[in-house]
Amino acid sequence: MSSRLRAAVVLGPALRNEVFGPAQWEELAGLVDVVADCHDGQALALHPRRAEIDVLITSWGMPRLTEDLLRELPSLRVVVHAAGSVRKIVSDAVWARGIVVVSAADANNEPVAEYVYAQTVLALKDVHRRSHRIKSETGLPPLEHIPGIYRQTVGLISFGSVARKTAALLRRLEADVIAWDPFVTDEVFRAAQVERAAGIDELFRRAQVLSVHTPLIPGRTERLITEDLLRLLPRDATLINTARGAVLDEDGLIRVLQERPDLYAVLDVTTVEPLPASSLLYALPNVMLTGHVAGTVGGERRGMGRLVIAELRRISGGSAPLHSVSSHALLLRA
Repeated sequence: MSSRLRAAVVLGPALRNEVFGPAQWEELAGLVDVVADCHDGQALALHPRRAEIDVLITSWGMPRLTEDLLRELPSLRVVVHAAGSVRKIVSDAVWARGIVVVSAADANNEPVAEYVYAQTVLALKDVHRRSHRIKSETGLPPLEHIPGIYRQTVGLISFGSVARKTAALLRRLEADVIAWDPFVTDEVFRAAQVERAAGIDELFRRAQVLSVHTPLIPGRTERLITEDLLRLLPRDATLINTARGAVLDEDGLIRVLQERPDLYAVLDVTTVEPLPASSLLYALPNVMLTGHVAGTVGGERRGMGRLVIAELRRISGGSAPLHSVSSHALLLRA
């Protein structure tokens, strides 16, 4: 592959400005020849220079790279996705062609970990429940029985990139972090200084704050978190979900929250988005809905742009990218 790559950028103008500011766009243009600057996949498929494209730079909103679309891109060798999961855009045809797929998930994961850390601090300070009580009771509840932020047990369901970043942040709290992930080696847990749970039920019994990081893998992780597991949570525990709504039994969660007002759920994701107006999650006082703010928003997205540029620099110099995704790894990722 030549050192001067021919690239197509498929980003709407607003998203492009969030991912690549003026200075980053200038840096990108100095690194590769941007032969196609497209707002969407349809414009890419019809672009007069589509046959020249070596590298495709994408983000949210990119259509699936089907065999038909790839037929219009005969020179394509690398896809660099300035977002998290590539599951929705790759197809078997991508792997069959031997196309290298790079994801900026590592940069997208940083704000998610920071969100979980912040919500954990608020949970251990009892801010979620306390703020509701102050407004509903028009007074100040007592400070007794608030656990405080230090030396509490925090559980992580699955131990991928976001969970590991979260665990590193939680060290500031001197937290006892315990995680469950059957696909991660003991060595990874030891390196992260995180206790490995013998089973997922142990997490639910022990964690004062429990954060969900399990990817939604069709046929494998839907409703992994059952109503029976939720009933194991200790008194005054908080559940945080920034992964995918469908990994929880949402109806079961509603029943448990109705029966146990001591529990609290912070849900950045739900099974259906947006939730239907009839959903009880809107009405329950022990639920916070934050609507996908955990992932990168606004200026945070520039981190993904920096990662994309760094990866393109490696590829242009003949080195392997650091953040490539294989078809096998994708089976265990979001």
